Amino acid sequence: MSPSTITLLFLLFAVVMFVLEKIPLGVTSMIVCIGLTVTGVLDVQTAFAGFIDSNVILFVAMFIVGGALFETGMANKIGGIVTRFAKTERMLIVAIMVIVGLMSGVLSNTGTAAVLIPAVIGIAAKSGYKRSKLLMPLVFAAAMGGNLSLIGAPGNMIAQSALEKINLKFGFFEYAIVGMPILIAGILFYATIGYKLLPECDPKEEEAFDTKKILIKCQNGNSGCH
Repeated sequence: MSPSTITLLFLLFAVVMFVLEKIPLGVTSMIVCIGLTVTGVLDVQTAFAGFIDSNVILFVAMFIVGGALFETGMANKIGGIVTRFAKTERMLIVAIMVIVGLMSGVLSNTGTAAVLIPAVIGIAAKSGYKRSKLLMPLVFAAAMGGNLSLIGAPGNMIAQSALEKINLKFGFFEYAIVGMPILIAGILFYATIGYKLLPECDPKEEEAFDTKKILIKCQNGNSGCH
């Protein structure tokens, strides 16, 4: 069997497992890595070169910093401070997009969205606004904010690694030259036209997000719900 065929088979395996998530994503990646080495497609040095890549170390380090902000509740407090001054639904949408976009630029956009989604759900439950009208802007802001820095989104790091092989690289905030105008344009769009296009719906299954439980947490002073 040719190396290209073996590679395609492992790629197909990875795609299927990533979609099904029957085993942890990291385990799937290691299986592919080891499999390509055992079959002779890649040598050991090439297969595991990414584990000592400086960009990977930087990415992990920033995840640790971000994790500290989230575990201490500081991330939710920042979100709570910003959203506290929003008097209308439109102002709340803009406030959420600003805080999520900026935090996604200096932390992980995925981690920022994952942690702040419960906080925004709590805010929606307390304020009476539709969750769908707050969550969609949050996700878009995280996606756009991830392009403010080198570590905002995984794709940025992948591009950096490829460029370093030809002795080129981006500065840490060089992505913001393009990313910041995109984020600002996105926020302005939602502040003027986009908020009118947002869906007004709540999940039919209350098991997905128990509004009453979230309200109780908010009333008990849970961070990010003020």
